Amino acid sequence: MEESHQTDSRRHSHGKEVDMATRRQMIDEALSLGRQELGFLSRGDVFKAEKLSKDRERILDEAMAGLDKESQTMIADRLVELKSLLDEITDAGYRLRSSLKRDLSNMKQQNRRIAGYSFGSGNMPRLARERFVSKKG
Repeated sequence: MEESHQTDSRRHSHGKEVDMATRRQMIDEALSLGRQELGFLSRGDVFKAEKLSKDRERILDEAMAGLDKESQTMIADRLVELKSLLDEITDAGYRLRSSLKRDLSNMKQQNRRIAGYSFGSGNMPRLARERFVSKKG
């Protein structure tokens, strides 16, 4: 077997060669960022999760750039772990979206209820009062 697959001739974004050890390290870093991202999503901090997501994507793109099939099999265990983590992140995103949608719907119902009580107690909004024409004159 040739040793050429061990040191990939592709260049890192800084012009250096990216060997398999560096690629493994980059994938491990992407995994670490993904775990942090999942934690932030679980706590509802989408802004921090988004920043980590962008960093994770950039690192992963660099790690996978120009990687041939043979080299991919060498890091298959990490790629499977990464795929599993990405599935968890996606699920957490859907759960958060669903929760936010439910909260927004509840807030709209509560606002309608409050507006109904307010209107029923004689508190009519100014715009609504101006729309009614007085029959007295």
